[in-house]
Amino acid sequence: MSQRQDPELDNVAPPRLRSRPGFGTLLVSVAFGAVASGVLNVANDLVAIYALGANATQIGILNASESVAFLFLAIPAGIMLDRVNRIKTMMWAQLAGGLAIFSIPLSWMLGVLSYPQLVAVSFLVGVAGMLWSMGAGAAIPGLVGRELVSTAFARKETIDTSVGIIAPGLAGVLVAIMSAPFTLLVAGTANLLAAATLLWGFGKKTATLLPAQELTPRIGFKQSFAEGLLFTLRHRTIRALISSSAITNMGLAFGSAVETLYFVKVLGFTPQVIGLVISTIAIGGLLGSLMVPALVSKLGEVRVLALSVMSLPLAVALIPLAGSVVGIGLILVIAHSVLYNALIVSYNATAYGLLARFTPDEMMGRQQGFRLVFTMGPVPVLGIIGGLAGDGFGLQPAMWIWVALTAFAALPLLALPRSGTLIKS
Repeated sequence: MSQRQDPELDNVAPPRLRSRPGFGTLLVSVAFGAVASGVLNVANDLVAIYALGANATQIGILNASESVAFLFLAIPAGIMLDRVNRIKTMMWAQLAGGLAIFSIPLSWMLGVLSYPQLVAVSFLVGVAGMLWSMGAGAAIPGLVGRELVSTAFARKETIDTSVGIIAPGLAGVLVAIMSAPFTLLVAGTANLLAAATLLWGFGKKTATLLPAQELTPRIGFKQSFAEGLLFTLRHRTIRALISSSAITNMGLAFGSAVETLYFVKVLGFTPQVIGLVISTIAIGGLLGSLMVPALVSKLGEVRVLALSVMSLPLAVALIPLAGSVVGIGLILVIAHSVLYNALIVSYNATAYGLLARFTPDEMMGRQQGFRLVFTMGPVPVLGIIGGLAGDGFGLQPAMWIWVALTAFAALPLLALPRSGTLIKS
């Protein structure tokens, strides 16, 4: 990539986050939300298994019900977030998610808990989580200013990953003490505390976070949809960043489909060793989130983004290399897990910062909605293709395909310097 950079992007020393009121309150709310998610991710499946005797297919449907909202509702949610108060939306989302979670232990105590109810609650929690995350993404630029968006995103990731290291273990202990259904009381309470934190911290101040579009005449859904789609597709920088993220996610979906089988069949890892590898994911994310502010301050968002995306294939290459180098396979896999997730956080933080810089406030919700559809939509298909490739070509060759897919993520970004720098239209 070209070394030519826009001084406006890289040479201006940004103010400190501490000077931005409201962001600290948001981080406290994020911490409560992360506790809820961490406990729910463990306890929800255990409720299905131990309380309802669910099989593998039912667990798969249960997990899919929580994530399907991003594919089908992200765009309508983005349009809505460009019309309403984003902080209040986040508040109501966490409140609704907490109340939905409370219905599970209540139904279990009454002896009426059923699998369909568990699926319905998972879907509602997924919708609430989507509104929460998209609302935060749309609100952060207004809270901290666009020059601090990457740093703010990294600070948010620090909270998420730190809690993500602790919460699953806490959930396991609580399940042993309280049973899985009652453990969900902790998740529901954390959701309510996340909502209460926003209510206490912002109160009437949420009026200052209204999107600019709320001050202009409303437009219809069709026109709003068309504006968001055209903005996302026509803006060269945003198009390149979204394309790069989509390719990275497709590579991850492809590799994840066969990664565990590769660990077992090729590397001979036991379940305990695989658990150790998984635990290093959060550590890598935490390291990445801690390094991003200093790197952005020293190098600028553009260079950090370029270094991250170009280093990702090297991190992925450690996986197939682990099957070829005798004696240090586990070391290489752990190195991959830490490095890859640190780079992903760095990549996401800087990409999000640049996306926010080129997106008007009144378009932030829609840009996020279309970005989620474009970057996450192909993921299920690539997961299936990854499984087929593992069966057809072998597990280790499939890992090398993952390396190649990840390398292609840099290609959309190569066009940016040819226009001079990151351009605004």
